[in-house]
Amino acid sequence: MALETGNYINSLNASNPAATDALAQADDHLRLLKLVLKQTFPAIAGPVTATHTVINAKIAEPVSAITSDGSTPSLATGISGPEIKTLIGAADAAITTDGTNPSLASGITGAALLTLLGAAAASTTATLLSVYPVGSIYTSVVATSPATHFGGTWAAMAAGRVLVGLDPDDVDFDTVEGTGGSKTHTLTVSELPAHSHTVTYQEVDDTGVTSHPAGTVPGEPTASVAGDNTGGGQAHTIVQPFLTVYMWKRTA
Repeated sequence: MALETGNYINSLNASNPAATDALAQADDHLRLLKLVLKQTFPAIAGPVTATHTVINAKIAEPVSAITSDGSTPSLATGISGPEIKTLIGAADAAITTDGTNPSLASGITGAALLTLLGAAAASTTATLLSVYPVGSIYTSVVATSPATHFGGTWAAMAAGRVLVGLDPDDVDFDTVEGTGGSKTHTLTVSELPAHSHTVTYQEVDDTGVTSHPAGTVPGEPTASVAGDNTGGGQAHTIVQPFLTVYMWKRTA
């Protein structure tokens, strides 16, 4: 009798039993089939209703969702970015940036972001405003009002002016938010450096008589006369080197 031995399906020989085996030996073959089936599928406790196509798809070699050339990773054909995010449980970034300015991602609100951070809008605003209490000055090279960032009430200030520290010993700077100064100034006579324009004039004719300009006293050998005026009297700039910025003062 041809009767193979083994425990799993790969042990069975489809050529057995041989045609010459006695009918009475068929029981041995039936018992072998039962043994092989039970040991090959020990966990099957109910009917298997899936088709062979479904079963084959389940046990097929999985396709890698992410491939790489050894340097740059890329998604396999038919695999989308959102599917990968779903697979690994990753959410889209709530805050994105162009490398300079941050912004909220599409569909994300400021309130939602505060909730995500575990901070209420009111308490967050209060925290930010505590850095700039009423009376504080905020400077920036961006035109966005600090009210957008911190809340509170802000007023643009000091257009065309520079800031200077208060000095109680100087009447020009002893009052907070006092103003003064100008971009140009015209010198007065008293502001000119002390100097002289005296001109000595003397002329003697062939008789030995000294002649004088009009308004002088004859007989005096010398006389002082005024020289010609010069200069335009224009105001000159007194602007110091500067850098322009936006400035706001918190008022409430």
